[in-house]
Amino acid sequence: MTRVIIDTDPGTDDAIALIAALNSPELDIAGLTTVTGNTSLQDATRNALGLLTSLRNFDIRVHIGADTPLTGEFALAEHYHGPGGMTIELPESVEMLSAVPADRYISSAAATFDEAITIIALGPLTNVAVAIQRRPEVKDRIKEIFVMGGAVEVGGNVTQYAEFNIYDDPRAANVVFDSGIPITLVGLDVCERVAFGLAETDWRSGTSTGERLAARIIEGWFEIHPEYDRYVLCDPLTVAAAIAPDLLTYRHAGITVVEEGEQKGRTRADYKGTEVKVAVDVEVESARQLILDRLRTAD
Repeated sequence: MTRVIIDTDPGTDDAIALIAALNSPELDIAGLTTVTGNTSLQDATRNALGLLTSLRNFDIRVHIGADTPLTGEFALAEHYHGPGGMTIELPESVEMLSAVPADRYISSAAATFDEAITIIALGPLTNVAVAIQRRPEVKDRIKEIFVMGGAVEVGGNVTQYAEFNIYDDPRAANVVFDSGIPITLVGLDVCERVAFGLAETDWRSGTSTGERLAARIIEGWFEIHPEYDRYVLCDPLTVAAAIAPDLLTYRHAGITVVEEGEQKGRTRADYKGTEVKVAVDVEVESARQLILDRLRTAD
């Protein structure tokens, strides 16, 4: 098992990713850290707690993170994910809420666990960047970071240049990409290929708690977005990459992010570099099936 911290801004696709991660025996989830992104920090934290409660995972703690980026302001994505970042009502709970802030938790967990920690980052990279800046020695205790973010050889989804997570805190992204920590970048180059279609039935037909919860979230998303016929699985694919890296093909590169101006958030790749494994291809059906399988909880 790989011990992981999941840094997240739920967000409907974060919710699907968390359900899959919680059902993956390969992952030992030490804690969740929340960040503003798809929705406000308050709503992201409430959603994370609600998901854990819905799935009866009462032993995982949620650590509240950044509500401002290193530079500028966060742009929310509630127009995409729904009011408060979610398309369904989740139970209210504070039972798993920790008083330890996200960046301090990342630093202390990395320093105290027997083995180096892996981070799965599903939102803006602010919490991870702050942990690195405040305690640079933490870099030696992070085994790998799986980042959902970037648009290297394709257009963006928030501007023509930029993917949302990187756009929301480009300075934090540069801190993380420059850290020397091994990084796998799962961006729009691959994640938009993996989706659940409106006309497909397999993601609707499960009977376990996790499958029914995921189906309700996605059905709600299609209801508020009649203009779409497929639900893209960016965050779940990043979790899949942490579980089964061979599902994707990678190319090594140095990644830099434009921090301001018209091209803010653009991820530029220098393929002479080796710092980041950039996902450039994916086994679409295998990845989709893995995600589908991991939504099934053992009720």
